[in-house]
Amino acid sequence: MLSNRNTCLAAFAAFASLFLGCNPSRSNEGTDVDLSKSTDLFRPPKPADTGSVATGVVATVNGVPITPEMIERELNARAQQLQRRMPSEQLAQMLPRLRSQILDQIIARLLLLQEADRLGLTVSDEEMASFRAELQAALPPGMDLSAILADRGISEEQFRREFADDIRVRKLIEQAVSNAVTVSEEEIRQFYEDNSEQFQRPELATARHLLVAVREGQDREEQRKKAEQLRERLIAGEDFAELVRKETDDPGSRETGGVYTFPRGQMVPEFEEASFTQPIGEIGDIVETRFGFHIIRVEGREPARELTLDEVRTNIAAFLRGQKASGIIQQYINELKEKADIVVHQPL
Repeated sequence: MLSNRNTCLAAFAAFASLFLGCNPSRSNEGTDVDLSKSTDLFRPPKPADTGSVATGVVATVNGVPITPEMIERELNARAQQLQRRMPSEQLAQMLPRLRSQILDQIIARLLLLQEADRLGLTVSDEEMASFRAELQAALPPGMDLSAILADRGISEEQFRREFADDIRVRKLIEQAVSNAVTVSEEEIRQFYEDNSEQFQRPELATARHLLVAVREGQDREEQRKKAEQLRERLIAGEDFAELVRKETDDPGSRETGGVYTFPRGQMVPEFEEASFTQPIGEIGDIVETRFGFHIIRVEGREPARELTLDEVRTNIAAFLRGQKASGIIQQYINELKEKADIVVHQPL
């Protein structure tokens, strides 16, 4: 099913992420827990062993250096994501190609930033506020961008400095494609009819949960007693979301108050069984998995169905626009490359 999530920043058009997947000025160190895979449930991945490139300067773009640290920082973030989905041997084989791709993306980004400088593109307070609002709107319900930034020690000034370049690049890309890409209603309708299998939404459950983990060295029965005590507090009327923020051992769910929405087949069996059978709105019995003890309240369930054209029209239009725009953007970057002085100083 088509998703309305962008692969880079929520405020970027989907097509931009094809070329702007990395930002050489900052680190992507996210190790958020992925509840959709039982092997990752409540357990962030260990940093991947990505090896390293030699010290010095890897390449220059019109005299601006690209360092090994810039490549390795992005490579480590990518590897942490990929290691959840593939064997380590396969990931190791991919690393040289990933390094090459990352170098190409950093070069493309620097070229775009340099072109934005040449054109004098700046970011106004209003544009920054709009960008911030887009990021906030893309967050799940209950999550606050200001709280997230404060929790991670990022000041408002740092936020502006970090993302100003992203906004300038987006403005440049929008200028390049704004008048060159159109998607008709007929194209949208034809895509919907030709790809009906993509719009079959499976049965969904929305469940709020609190985890009492059992870690190495902890007494399992003591942890069970703790879970039972927390369950009694919830039955007595204590706010579930607030208790999750204080007590859960699933750090990835604190900011959402423990809420997850998921289809069948993505959770560990015991968790899934409870979520799809437990009465809606009730505090269920303690559910034990290999991760520990879960207290679950099912917030709702939705039956499987086919999404209507009206529900997916915006996503289809964005997808088709992205397909068309990607070629234009690549051509635009190639033109910038032809005029640029790009020197690769050492092989990857």
